[in-house]
Formats: sequence, C-alpha cells, structure tokens
Amino acid sequence: MNPKLFRKLREWRDVTAQKEGVELFRVLPNKTIEEIAVSEPANKEELINIKGIKEKKFQRYGRKILEMVNGENNTHNNMELPRLLRLPHNDNFINNNLNLTNQKEKIYSVSEFLDYLNEKLIGEEIKLRGEVTSVDERDKVVYFNLKDKEDGSVINCLIFRYQYEVSGVKLEIGNEIIINGYAEIYKPMGKLSLKASVIEIAGEGALKKAYEKLKRKLEKEGLFSPKIKKPIPDLPQTIGLITSNQGAAIGDFRMNLGNYGFKIKFINSSVEGKQAVFDLIKAVKQFKKMKNLDVVVIIRGGGSLESLQAFNNETLVREIADLKIPVICGVGHEKDISLVALTTDLAVSTPTATARAVRESWDNAAAKLIRNQEIINNSFEKYISNSKYQIEKISFNLFGKLNGIFYRFSKARNNLLRNFEKIAYLINEEKRKIAFLDNQISFEYKKAIVVVQNKINIFENIIKANNPERQLNLGYSIVSLKGKIVRSIKQIERGDRVEIKMSDGKAEAEVKNII
Repeated sequence: MNPKLFRKLREWRDVTAQKEGVELFRVLPNKTIEEIAVSEPANKEELINIKGIKEKKFQRYGRKILEMVNGENNTHNNMELPRLLRLPHNDNFINNNLNLTNQKEKIYSVSEFLDYLNEKLIGEEIKLRGEVTSVDERDKVVYFNLKDKEDGSVINCLIFRYQYEVSGVKLEIGNEIIINGYAEIYKPMGKLSLKASVIEIAGEGALKKAYEKLKRKLEKEGLFSPKIKKPIPDLPQTIGLITSNQGAAIGDFRMNLGNYGFKIKFINSSVEGKQAVFDLIKAVKQFKKMKNLDVVVIIRGGGSLESLQAFNNETLVREIADLKIPVICGVGHEKDISLVALTTDLAVSTPTATARAVRESWDNAAAKLIRNQEIINNSFEKYISNSKYQIEKISFNLFGKLNGIFYRFSKARNNLLRNFEKIAYLINEEKRKIAFLDNQISFEYKKAIVVVQNKINIFENIIKANNPERQLNLGYSIVSLKGKIVRSIKQIERGDRVEIKMSDGKAEAEVKNII
C-alpha cells in the first residue's frame, strides 16, 4: 500500500463529502480507498475494475482520483477557479483548459459537456470574497449573490440551511463576506453557481464587532455564568479529546498528560478557520452519545481572531453548553478569549496547560500519597523508637519484679517446706492420738456392751417375772373381750362371748349370768 496516496485520498474524500453534504462512503468507501492505494490504477479501465467505482462515479470523481494516483501537481493540472470565473468566453480558453485540442473526433452532448465541467469544478475548493447584493432564504436552501467591489462582477451562490445556521452569519445586503465552497453548473439551466459550505464575516473589525455582539447575547442568556460550570472530576480516567491529528497540540497534550493510565477517546477534527466548525460540532455530538466519559477536552494552538472563528460559533457554543460531561478548553489566543472557552467548565491557554489541568487531581493525589507515606514512615519510626524505649523500660521493671517474685517464691518455698515438716509432725501426732483414741473407744465400747448386756439380763428377768402368761402355768387363765383383758365385771354383759386363754390353749365361752 502507498501510505502517502492513502492519506491523500482520505483527505480529498473527507473534504468532498463535506462540500457535497453527504456521508463519506457515498464519495468513496474505506475499502475502495485501500484498494486504490494498493493497486495504484493508471487509467480508467484499471480504476473501474476496483470495487466501488462504476461508470457514473468515474464520470464524477475518476479524473481527480487518477491525478492523485499519478502524483500530478494539483495546482498545475487543475484550473485556477477564481480566475476562471472572470475569464471571457473564447476558443483558446476551451482548448487550453479543457484539453479538447486532441479530441476533435469526440463530439460531446450538452449533458456530457456540463458533467465534464462539473467534474473539473468540484475538485477544487474556492475561498471567495465579495459584497452581498441579494438574499433569498428558503426552507432548505439560502440563495444569495456576491459582487466584486472592483469591477462589479456578480456570481450566484447558495448554501444549505443547516450550513447557513451553523455558520452563524446573518446575510444582509451590503455586508462583505468570505465564503468557502465549490463551483457547479446547474444542468437544467446551464447556470454557474457557487455552493458555499461556510460563511464568515470579512475584515478583523467586522469579526470583532460580530464577536462582541454574540458574546453579549450569550452572556445575557447565562451561558458563561460560573453557576452552571460543572466541576472537573477528581481522578478522571476516560478522556474525550477533540483536536486535529496533524497539529502540534495533540503531541503537547499527550506528552504532558502523565503516566496515570488515562484512556483517551480521540476524534480527529479540523481546528483552523471557520469551516472547522462542522467537524467540531460533529465531534461534540459524538461525545454526547458516548457513556463513561469523565471529561471532554478541546485543544488547538494559538491563533488570530480569524483563525479562531470556529471557536466563536454560536451553534458550537450551544452544543458544548448542552454537554452533560465537564469540558476543558485549551485553545490558544492572542487577546480575545474564544466564546467556546468562556462556555466550557474550565478554560486554559495552551494544550500543555490543558493536560496539566486533567492530571492535576492525579498529581495532587500522588503528592498527597508521598506526603502520607513520609508521615507514615516518620510516625512508624517514632512509634518504633517509643516502643523500643517502652520495651526497655518494661523489661527493666519486669526484671526487677521477677527478681522480687523469685525472692518471694524462694521464701515461700522455704516456708512451705518448714510447714510441710510441721504438718507431717502434726499428722503423725494426730495419728498417734487417733490410735490411742481408737483403743480407748474400743475399750469403752466393749465396757459399755458388757454394762448394757447386764442391764438387758436384769430387765429380761424382771419381764419374765412379771409376764402374765407365767401365771398361767400356775393354773391361772386370762379372760378377754374383743381383744381387751377383762379386769372388772362391769366390762361384760349377759350374752357376751369372751375368750379364755390358758397355758396350753384357748377357749370361748358365753356369759349366761353375771353374779
């Protein structure tokens, strides 16, 4: 692949799509650009064989693509359009500029000829300055005429409504303006017009006046109020970056961002001149749709009021004000702060300062971490020193107390041994007393048993002597009534049945008569 050709084709495709107001793939898909950069076709046949290039697309863009492939100088091979618009109609102009001298056999139809002219015209962007002589605003398109102040030459112009509104310039008759665009012949009428993509006010004085007017308007609406500024988050991780990949700003920003593991979501955007506003608005809208962004950064190098016009655009300012994510602006300036810088949540003067603003909380956190580390180290060393002193003090006290404990232990041990000896003596003495008492008790117990036995024998003899049944053996009997001994005549009545106990048995009798 030819990388230089690839970049050249990409840049041309981006500019052409913006001019025509279409998506990039409608001009050339990425795959087609890659194949062109690889195969480097030298003629129409080779170019048409590439997927994505048909006859109609070749008629529109083919010759321009082949010029880029063949490495021809664009300024030499393309018509100088501002001069072309003033040249009178003559045969030499047609022969010299349209290369028809060697094409006498070819007879063009009117449509083919106009297509040919449009193909030549669309390849070059024109920057034109003139005085507005008429304005016709319609729903989708604004038509206007520009007049040359020197000779009164007039050209028809138009701009699509969206581009007109984004430009932020109100067309009024008599105003001197500068427009960017490309020429095109309207085939149904054969009328040459200039399709503008962006409009800007001519002259630094007029720009300054328009800047101050828009600044007052937006300031009155409160778009610059500190009350609505969003705080830049601490320790941001994901950064949305808007700038040009061709400028020095992106390098300065990355180089000064620091090694904190930032994730950068980059959108390439033109940042020079009024026409950059479309890229900037598109980039802001893309970031509106993204999630998990911590901060959006817009940067570019310094510049004059003219070169910073895109950053004084009302539409861009309102898009940024509508962002929910904090925005940091690092757009260099000479005297006047851009309206974008006034709108964003934080504005600094350079891309380097922007990087430092993003990393500030990380730097502070790192510095705080170092300070805390030093505090911890110092505190730890102090704690170790104090602990060592305390341990030594405790060890000394403990050693003294242990000696006291050992002394008291030794003393207690000796006392205990003496007490053990005394206890052993007392135990032996008590054993002796117990043995004596045991003998004494045994003697007294035996003695008591003998005494008790004698008393029992006496009582037994007394009981035997007084036992009524003993009298029965002498011929006596015992009369009882209902288990009770009858001792009186009064205890019985006639008819009672009594029991008579004798020494060898019992008998029952009935009382017949009481005498």
